[in-house]
Amino acid sequence: MKRYLFILFLFSNFLLTAQTFTLEECQQLACDNYPVIQQRGLIDKLADYTVANARKNWLPQLSVALQATYQTDVMAFPDELVSMFPLDFDGLRKDQYKASVQIEQAIYEGGAVKAQVDRAKAEKEVSVQSWEVEMYNLQERVNQLYFGTLLLQEKRNEVDILIGELERNERLVQSYVTNGVAGQNDLDLLRVEILSARQQRSDLEASQKAYRTMLGIMINKEFTTTTNLAKPVMPSLHPQLSIKRPELNYFDAQDRYLLSQQQGVNAQVRPRIGLFLQGAYANPGLNLFADMVENQWSPYLMGGIKFQWNISGFYTRKNDLSKIETGRMQLASQRETFLYNMNLKKTQESLAVERMQKVMREDDEIIRLRQAVRERTEVQVENGSRTVSDLLREIHAESLARQSKATHEIELLKNMYELKFTVNQ
Repeated sequence: MKRYLFILFLFSNFLLTAQTFTLEECQQLACDNYPVIQQRGLIDKLADYTVANARKNWLPQLSVALQATYQTDVMAFPDELVSMFPLDFDGLRKDQYKASVQIEQAIYEGGAVKAQVDRAKAEKEVSVQSWEVEMYNLQERVNQLYFGTLLLQEKRNEVDILIGELERNERLVQSYVTNGVAGQNDLDLLRVEILSARQQRSDLEASQKAYRTMLGIMINKEFTTTTNLAKPVMPSLHPQLSIKRPELNYFDAQDRYLLSQQQGVNAQVRPRIGLFLQGAYANPGLNLFADMVENQWSPYLMGGIKFQWNISGFYTRKNDLSKIETGRMQLASQRETFLYNMNLKKTQESLAVERMQKVMREDDEIIRLRQAVRERTEVQVENGSRTVSDLLREIHAESLARQSKATHEIELLKNMYELKFTVNQ
């Protein structure tokens, strides 16, 4: 029985073990849970269908036609010729009928099929890169919630330390009141500070819960009181940071799409050459004289080569190419504007990182000095040379210094990961 209780105890501890998520895990889980993730496969399928349909233009094209006509006049021999020869027929009927099947095979289509295939592939690449941009920007939202949660956690930890320090001094002041060294007002003032610190902790807990809830929704995980977020390691960034954002690939894909449109415009003004074979059953058929005499249905076959050139495409070709070139110029301007903004943002974030690194180098010395001042003040209060108000002021100053260091550390991490996100390094 004891063995089973021991196993149950181990299992319970396993269930209660705190689950820890890293920033990279949250980013991956957010991407996996994002509804847009399903569009990636749909983009490939849509492009495959479009390319397959374009390539089928090289297959023989089959058409079936049924035709019935009535005309006011038909071909007939003149009366003089009929009187000269003993011909006995009434001429063609004014109603004519034909059922035909025609097969056409393209030999040269001016590059239209290749242009359609290239355009479908370029359109797919634009969709893929747009998807990549959206998925990449999702990381920024995760980073904001992740570092916001860590920042609130650090502030809460420092408030807990402050509360512990205040409670320790409460016990000291209580003994001072008992010994007549301090008054009741000093004790009440200390208790007010403890209550204020507890209120601050409650506010931080509420804000942290909101951040954790939003992050849990994004990664599709339920955050409990045992769920922790690991503090990310300090990233190492290359001194010469270059912009490698997916938006640049998106601009390149759009440019290739415009070039594929240019190929399509050029293909429209080229001639088409193809073979054809037609089989029909008609009244009259090809042998008009026989059908004029017998007035009957007859089958026939007809084949050959066909040359077709629609020159109306030249009317709009120049304007169409100009529109495409204007679109490329506009796209180049958008790309340059994006790089300008990103380089400006990179500079701002690099300066923020340098500033925070400089600030953090002084945090430890500030904490050391604040702690020394607070310890001396405690001794002076015990000796009666300083008041409890003086001690509270020094406690708050030390707490603020420690909280500033913790905040600066998270802010430095946040700034560095923002810089990393901006340049995509």
